Amino acid sequence: MSIPRNRLIDLDSTAFLDNFQRGIGAFDSAVLPQEPLSKDSLRELIDLGIYLPAIPRAYGGRESHREMCEIIEIMSERNLPMGMYTMIVTVLFLRNVASSGDEALKKEVFEDFANNPVIGGLAFTEPSSGSNLARMRTTYEPDGDGYRIAGVKHWQAFSEQADWWIVCAKHPERKEFAYFAHKRSDGGFETTEVYDSLGLKNLGYGLNTLDIRVPGHYRLTKSRPSLGDAAEILCASRFSKAAMSSGFLRRLTAETLHHVESRQIGDGTLHDIDYVKYKVSRIKQNSVVCNALYRHLMLDEDYRTDMEGSMFASLATKVLSSELMLESALDYQQLCGGEGYRMGAPDNIAAYALLDARVYTIFDGTNDLLCQHLANLFLREFQDSGLRSPLEFVGRFGYLEDAFFHLTDINFSHLTDASSQAKVVILGRILSRMYGIGALEKASRSTAPSERLAVADADYPRAIAVLKNEILALVNEYELTDRLTGTDKASDVIHPQTAALAAGSKAGMR
Repeated sequence: MSIPRNRLIDLDSTAFLDNFQRGIGAFDSAVLPQEPLSKDSLRELIDLGIYLPAIPRAYGGRESHREMCEIIEIMSERNLPMGMYTMIVTVLFLRNVASSGDEALKKEVFEDFANNPVIGGLAFTEPSSGSNLARMRTTYEPDGDGYRIAGVKHWQAFSEQADWWIVCAKHPERKEFAYFAHKRSDGGFETTEVYDSLGLKNLGYGLNTLDIRVPGHYRLTKSRPSLGDAAEILCASRFSKAAMSSGFLRRLTAETLHHVESRQIGDGTLHDIDYVKYKVSRIKQNSVVCNALYRHLMLDEDYRTDMEGSMFASLATKVLSSELMLESALDYQQLCGGEGYRMGAPDNIAAYALLDARVYTIFDGTNDLLCQHLANLFLREFQDSGLRSPLEFVGRFGYLEDAFFHLTDINFSHLTDASSQAKVVILGRILSRMYGIGALEKASRSTAPSERLAVADADYPRAIAVLKNEILALVNEYELTDRLTGTDKASDVIHPQTAALAAGSKAGMR
């Protein structure tokens, strides 16, 4: 029996989350059909309070950043696409209505979402613009006491299903962008093609044409120049990958270990093979990394605030967590053998896990593009610092300083030359691993916020070793770009060198 909504609001956080976790068994990826949710299924989630943490208390919600994170993480362990589903509605739609909506819009939206099986989506991407939102062709213009918006959008989750949208549109004559809520029942938002996506089939993607009129109070009060507000919106979305990867990889760790320990090979099991043990351990250490990234999101960030100032951390989080998810899903499928390649296999979810994880390195900006952005943020700060040593700057850069003492034996002296785009992208990937080491170091010094997120002390140095090894490989790859393109034939591949700063030194620390 479900708990009445008014009692869900009054539960303490532990009881609320425990009740939610107990109620989502039917949404497990092993049993939930690979198709968009029915209204009846969504009603079950509404009755469990899935949206309440994102709804302000003034409008009958629980208004909790931490619970928003926890609901996404818990749901992602059960079903990764449903974790994305939850994030889109709460972090991308409801969060922005709460932060930037007119009071009349808030009242209408939050009452609808608190009581009805409705969905909210985000309509940004267009066929003609790809990752470059500045080239969008959807335009808005005043129309009486409202706005007329026309254009084409695609790759919107819930393309056919969403009841509400936040639409980004461009002024027809100036490089100005605005954001509008739209209620689908008001008409003008039509799905003209349904995409057969490779994964995340519970979300339902497609192509939509827009010719809508929205009342004036449906315009969100966002005022950053150019696409600054879109960047802040995506910052929150990118951070959420920490919650999704934490839940997803906790499940993959447990299921992989169960599979190899139960799979009979001769007189023993698959787990008796040395390389199998290594692969299982790699999945586990990837899970430890994402657990640390998640703990930063849950404890040090806040969805209820403006997140633009955390841009570096959000980019590093998205790049690192999505790449570890994909790597682990590939290893999981490999260890499951032929059955791991079978859709609907009775004893594993490897095929679905891989297909669902694959898109995370692409959506919200491809990782190569985000690595370039990440590196440019770092290089700008480094140049402004006046320092000459990249390693010394790492020790003073807030997001990376906790990683400093783990990196002093690596030669980073010329990484900031970034003389080609390829090097800039690889530098971004290196920085994401540095950020991960810092998150691990910080997590190792604190108590886990819940038993579910507890990590054995011995796993932190192992996870740090994994990321440090990846940094060493990427440092060599950084130099390899010149050899492959023929621009620096005389240069040698970098090998780890002992830096001048000793591991016990306090130099370079704030």
